[in-house]
Amino acid sequence: MNQKFFLQRREMKRIKLNQESEEVGKTYKVIAISLTVGLNLIIFSWFFFFSGLTK
Repeated sequence: MNQKFFLQRREMKRIKLNQESEEVGKTYKVIAISLTVGLNLIIFSWFFFFSGLTK
């Protein structure tokens, strides 16, 4: 049983991540960053225009 376990561990080390899954991760990163920046722009512009600093 131990030999079978060690053989499986060695095989698992050889498996690399799919390129497709890395692309999906990059896509989610881009979406998350753009959402964060967009929401921050909306909130800061709302604060600037309605805070009374422009009077």
